[in-house]
Amino acid sequence: MAENIRNRLKELEEEFSKVFRAVNEELKRVEAGEAGAQALESIRDQLHALRRRLLAARLEMRAMLREARLKLEEDVVDELEEEVDEFFDKWSDALEGFLEDLREVARELSRARARDFELEDLSRIVEASLQQTARGLELALSKLREALEKGFAGPSYVVSSVRLPQRDLEVIDALVEAGVFRSRSEAVAFFAHKGIEASKPLFEEALAKLEELRKARERLREELRKALGGEQAG
Repeated sequence: MAENIRNRLKELEEEFSKVFRAVNEELKRVEAGEAGAQALESIRDQLHALRRRLLAARLEMRAMLREARLKLEEDVVDELEEEVDEFFDKWSDALEGFLEDLREVARELSRARARDFELEDLSRIVEASLQQTARGLELALSKLREALEKGFAGPSYVVSSVRLPQRDLEVIDALVEAGVFRSRSEAVAFFAHKGIEASKPLFEEALAKLEELRKARERLREELRKALGGEQAG
């Protein structure tokens, strides 16, 4: 009877060792980034199934020990009972250790996915901002080129009130009094046009800088992806 119990423990040892080796290999693949969330679900299912199997095996061994008490000396049965308890304590501890490792890997994958989502959100915001700025600058340059091709055609066709520094207004009034311009409006329109014309290099430089920002953003996003990929693989 004692030999039957010890042989049964050996069989269970082989059974549980085989399952744990398979689970350990799958878990290492997940940690290395070679498998994802579906693999985690599979590992979790296997471990929970193993927990149920451990319980069933423990009940089986208790039944064998009860039967042994009817046939063997008490000290022999006590020794067998101690061996059985040590056996199931060992495998129960191993199971809980695997479950904790699995939870930690799941948490890390969740954090990694959150970082990816944040990176994508930030990337979309930056992209939208850059595109909006680019459209504004390109429109301004287009209008500026059109105006430069037509040349200055006198007073503006759009009425717009503006605030001018007192000294600038005094200069404009002096030019009007001298007959250079027919009115303040004509003078302000002339100088506004000349100011925009002189600003063309600034617009073009701004577009060039914007293109540099786009390239820098792409490099930054790629470096962040590589860094996050390295953390997951580690």
